[in-house]
Amino acid sequence: MIFLCLAAFAVPATATENASEYRYGYITVQSVEIDLVNEDATVNVTYAVDDGVQVLVHFLGMSDLRTKITEAANFQNATIEEIGMDHAVLAVNGVARSFDDGTFRFYEHDFLVSVPQLTVKSPQEQRVYYNTTRLPASIGYFRT
Repeated sequence: MIFLCLAAFAVPATATENASEYRYGYITVQSVEIDLVNEDATVNVTYAVDDGVQVLVHFLGMSDLRTKITEAANFQNATIEEIGMDHAVLAVNGVARSFDDGTFRFYEHDFLVSVPQLTVKSPQEQRVYYNTTRLPASIGYFRT
């Protein structure tokens, strides 16, 4: 138990020493994929958890990891559908604006961390951005 407590204090210090633009706390974001279907989205976040923290997550649970992922993704009303040590799937309802004519628009979005590869898929197209902290332009698409 003493070892776990010491590790909990040592890991945050190590994380700040190795800070990079892709890190959010003890996770390093590798990619984000946003699948847009009508007004909703499924967001798949791929990441790596620091080695020392993986042991703590296994012992103490996924609660803090869930918080880190939802904060880094920065979507309002996101719920985690699936989470593991290397990826999470978030469901985001009402992320796009719906128009009466069967069209939708997903507006600019800011992440709290830089994303090495951001892929946004709509029923009509796919866009890929690299090394970005935001989706820089809105995307319009049609109902599926």
